[in-house]
Amino acid sequence: MPFMPLFGRKRPPTLRWALWFLITCWHAGSGAAAPAPTLAQVYRPGIDVTAYWVSEKYDGVRALWTGHELLSRQGLPIRAPAWFTAGWPSVPMDGELWAGRGRFEQVQAAVAQAAPQDAPWRALRYMVFDLPGQAGGFGERLPHLRRTVAALDRPWVQAVPQWRVASHGVLMQQLRTHEKAGAEGLMLRRDDAPYRGGRSDDLLKLKSFEDAEARVVGHLPGRGKYAGQTGALLVQMPGGQRFRLGSGLPDGLRRTPPPIGSVVTYRYNGTHASGLPRFARFWRVRADAPPAPGFEAKSASSARPSSAGSSQ
Repeated sequence: MPFMPLFGRKRPPTLRWALWFLITCWHAGSGAAAPAPTLAQVYRPGIDVTAYWVSEKYDGVRALWTGHELLSRQGLPIRAPAWFTAGWPSVPMDGELWAGRGRFEQVQAAVAQAAPQDAPWRALRYMVFDLPGQAGGFGERLPHLRRTVAALDRPWVQAVPQWRVASHGVLMQQLRTHEKAGAEGLMLRRDDAPYRGGRSDDLLKLKSFEDAEARVVGHLPGRGKYAGQTGALLVQMPGGQRFRLGSGLPDGLRRTPPPIGSVVTYRYNGTHASGLPRFARFWRVRADAPPAPGFEAKSASSARPSSAGSSQ
């Protein structure tokens, strides 16, 4: 792609966003068959778990194979080395680029490279969990998925193991076992559900904590031992609400905080009546998400949250 080398040099934030916009427009006209990805709801007690297949929730980067290129969940091209996708089938696949438990940053760094390097990509696997173009419910698509991956015969392309559980109690025990081993959580796919884009109970995620993403709109000054550094990030939720996010922020990011407009992920335990997260704590920066327009001109020192959620 002609635009990607431009990201190898520092650019003003507005220009960076303009380049992302141009890439998106170029891709929209390229004729790629980009299936709308299915998105997960949060698992809740009372759901009939016997109607679902269960698998590990991988801590990686979502990637959809259109039949000739890899796309991110947002529909942006993922530039993999040619050997990584050589010989892949012409049918769409939905999966996760994964480097192993607890190695999300390693995956993110590989995917974020404008010119992909072989060494980081050789540590990645493409974990395939669905075939968007295959008819029938998930239970009917699953044998096709396994045959497709087996025929591909690439060690870095693997079919995600799927199994059934008999009860909510068994499911929760498996969650504890997987999390103790370093997994992020579990995913549930409804046996009779066709592949369809959007968020629904066709796909459920189960973790011992909740997480969400927000945009950084300010850097709030620290006090005490954090004097002269960033005490908390001022972040904005998709609905526009803002709160301070300081708990869990590592010292390195207090000295050099994520840029205004970048995306961070935080963990929390439920929400207040206002909709703000309870016990929000910083988790990580999403370097693979494009910068948002409109935030660059905001003054970090003058930004004020509409309500405080978590501060440090």
